[in-house]
Amino acid sequence: MKKIIILTIVSILVLPIMLSAKVTYLSYEDYKKLSKNERTKYLADLQSNLADNQQRKADALAQKENLNKEIAKLKTDISKVEAEYNTVYNEILVKLNVTPDSKANVQAKINWFKSKFNSFENLSDNELWKARKDFKAVLNEYNNYRKTNEAKMPDFRKDFSDLDNKIANLDTGIQNARPKYYEEEYTVQAGDYLSKISGYKFIYGDPSKWGIIYRANRDQIKDPNIISKDQVIKIPRGLPNSWKVYRGEFLWKIASYPEVYGNGAKWPLIFRANKDQIKDPNLIFPNQVFEIPRD
Repeated sequence: MKKIIILTIVSILVLPIMLSAKVTYLSYEDYKKLSKNERTKYLADLQSNLADNQQRKADALAQKENLNKEIAKLKTDISKVEAEYNTVYNEILVKLNVTPDSKANVQAKINWFKSKFNSFENLSDNELWKARKDFKAVLNEYNNYRKTNEAKMPDFRKDFSDLDNKIANLDTGIQNARPKYYEEEYTVQAGDYLSKISGYKFIYGDPSKWGIIYRANRDQIKDPNIISKDQVIKIPRGLPNSWKVYRGEFLWKIASYPEVYGNGAKWPLIFRANKDQIKDPNLIFPNQVFEIPRD
């Protein structure tokens, strides 16, 4: 603002003088070469030009005075706004129960998160997918920190906004690299059972799908009615492209599982895709691994 005002003043003072320079000034030698009438006219032009410049100078000085008054007023207004800002800012800090000294802590924490998320940005989408657990751990820590009073200080709104954008881009990269089938992990909590876990919104939101979890964890769950606190179980996502046979299974039963086809009548699809190891569709064996054809 100050630079604009100064440039305005300069233009007011200089431009009129430049515009009024209509007289071609002569040296003394050239002046002596003029005729009497030419000298008279030349002197008249000089006087007119001088009077014009004096008036312009007076106008410019008057405008300069007005601008100086305006600058003084703006400085007063700025001081008032700064005082109001400081009052509101300090009230916010009191409400948050933090002090200006906390700014260094917040900046250090922001720098730490920025460094962590930058390291994830340097990964390819596939590498980022493999590192998604680490990313989620840092993200959880970030989200928890955002809830603290320190993180609510007005000074860092843009910093957190930039981090939010960075996180959104990383999440998009993870989603782009997500395979059609993968498994997440869930740690069993006290009071959990398979249908309850399956009913959680962040799992399947449907208690009847507990069998999907059971079948993915038959290596560690012998009885679907018995699971233990702190047990880490796999949560299938998407549709598998292969299937490991367990005792008691047959092609129709495998095809009927919702994570396979959800329709036992589609068992021939599995049979035809695995003829190299299935000689008789009525005879399959535990631990065989079959391809599950997908469109």
